[in-house]
Amino acid sequence: MHLPRLALWCGAAVAFVLAVLAYAGRSLWALTLCAALGTVLAGTAEAYADRRRRRDWYTRTFASFNELRAAVDAPALRRIRDERGVPAAVRELRSTYPSLPLAEAARLVKAL
Repeated sequence: MHLPRLALWCGAAVAFVLAVLAYAGRSLWALTLCAALGTVLAGTAEAYADRRRRRDWYTRTFASFNELRAAVDAPALRRIRDERGVPAAVRELRSTYPSLPLAEAARLVKAL
C-alpha cells in the first residue's frame, strides 16, 4: 500500500472512530460530519489506488506513446472518431484496453 493511500485510510479510520464517539455522545452534527469525512477519505484512497494501478499498467505495458500508437488499430479508431466523435473513439479504445488511463486514450485519439 502506498503512503498517500495509507494516510487517507488512517484518516478515514480516525473519522469513523470519532463518529462512533459522537454517536455515544448523542451529537448528531458531529456524527454526520465525521461519517461524511470518513466516507470521502476512504473513497479518495480507493480512487488514488485505481489511478495508480492504471498508470503502473500503462508504463509496464507500453514503453512510450509511440508504442501505444503502433499497438492500436489506427484506421478503425480514426473512422470511429470521424463518424461518431472523439468520445466514442475513446470509449472504443478503452474497451480494448480497459486499464488505459483516460488522458492517454484521449491524447491518442486526438493525435490520430
